[in-house]
Amino acid sequence: MALRKPNAIVRSWMFAVILLTALFLSFELLPSARADEEVCLKIALPEMADHDRSAERYRAAMAEAGLCVQPVWLPNKRTAVSLKRGEIDGVFASGDTIQQSAGVPLVAGAVVVGRPKNVLITADTTIHALSDLKDKEIGVWLGDDRGKQELVGLADIVMVPGGADMMLRMLRLGRLDGLLIDDFSLNQSSGVPEGYRTIELEAHTTYSWLRKEYEALLPQFNRGTYLFRASLEPETGTETKS
Repeated sequence: MALRKPNAIVRSWMFAVILLTALFLSFELLPSARADEEVCLKIALPEMADHDRSAERYRAAMAEAGLCVQPVWLPNKRTAVSLKRGEIDGVFASGDTIQQSAGVPLVAGAVVVGRPKNVLITADTTIHALSDLKDKEIGVWLGDDRGKQELVGLADIVMVPGGADMMLRMLRLGRLDGLLIDDFSLNQSSGVPEGYRTIELEAHTTYSWLRKEYEALLPQFNRGTYLFRASLEPETGTETKS
């Protein structure tokens, strides 16, 4: 009986040591676990000519705001599908029609990304406004739901993949009577072909969007968007929702 008490003490001591070791290791591993759980948002950026430079500026601005982002280049048409499938976490510079086309809950950032104007390009001297487009074939960038909505009932709509340059190429080849494009995309392209003219239409305010499950990150997201806009246009500053 005398030997059982020391053995019990030893077992209790060993159990205590094992428990303390396990607690110590759990605290040591906690930072790693947190690091593994860090969110790196996949954000679809609009197609533009200087992809690499814009992506690096965007990453740097978001990092300064405390967010990890991975820019993803997607055609307009793929954006809504990718949001629905969970392949991306947000959209940069998308109009509010993305809420309907994506079919998933989204929240808008507070910083104005831009106010692009829709521009009608045509060589037809009889066209002066959208109301003159009856029986005309007008190209719209595939995935541009807002542009398509503007032409419903007014023109024969031709959805064009491949971006601004392909749209302009089809126009020069005579396959279109005109095309509807925003001035930002036009400035990123080869420009208005010789012999064609532009008719400025309504401007649209655009924001960035996040999937609703990341709503808590909006303050950092807004800050990052603000810094990104400032890096592109330091002389004009940025705007927020009123």
